[in-house]
Amino acid sequence: MNRTTSLSLSLSLYIVSTLVVLPHFVTDLSAQSPKPNASRDVNLPLNVGDSIFNANTSITLGTKNISSTPSRITESDFSDKGFLKGVGNVTWNQTFKSTYLSDKLLEGKGNGTFETPDGHSIAWISSDIGRPVDGRWVFYGIILFNKTQSEPLSFLNNRIGFYKSIAGNETDYIWLLK
Repeated sequence: MNRTTSLSLSLSLYIVSTLVVLPHFVTDLSAQSPKPNASRDVNLPLNVGDSIFNANTSITLGTKNISSTPSRITESDFSDKGFLKGVGNVTWNQTFKSTYLSDKLLEGKGNGTFETPDGHSIAWISSDIGRPVDGRWVFYGIILFNKTQSEPLSFLNNRIGFYKSIAGNETDYIWLLK
C-alpha cells in the first residue's frame, strides 16, 4: 500500500468510528443533563440567612414598551428599599430591559445603583431569566458590582452575586459568590 492510500484508509476508519461512537456519546450526555423547562419549579440551594441583601418594599417607577416585533421588549424602572449586611438601609435603583421569549419566559438585562441614605453608591449590571409563578413574575439572575470609591460599599467592588426577585412587594435577595 502506498502512503496516500494508507493515510486515506486511516482517516476513513477514524471518521467511521467517530460516526458510530459519537451518537451514543451525545445520547449518554443528554440523558444525564437536565433539560431546561420554563414550567418546572426552580429550587436554588440558597439559604436566606446567607444573603447579603434583602428588600421587601418595591416601587415601580415606570414601564414602557420598546418593541413588539419580533419579540415584545419592555423597559421598567424600580426602586427597592432594603437592608445590606454591614451597611444598613439602602435603596436599590433598577432599570431592566426585558425580552419576552414566550408568555411564560423572559430574559432581562439590568443596571442601576445601590445608594445609602448619606449619598454613597455603587453601580451594577445584571442578567436574569423570569417566569410567572402563581400569577407573579419570579426572576433569577446574576449581578456584577462595579468599582466604587465609597468606603461603606467598597466590599462589593467587582464582586459577583446571584439574586432572586419577585414582582411586587415580595422579599428580594442577593447572595455573593465567595
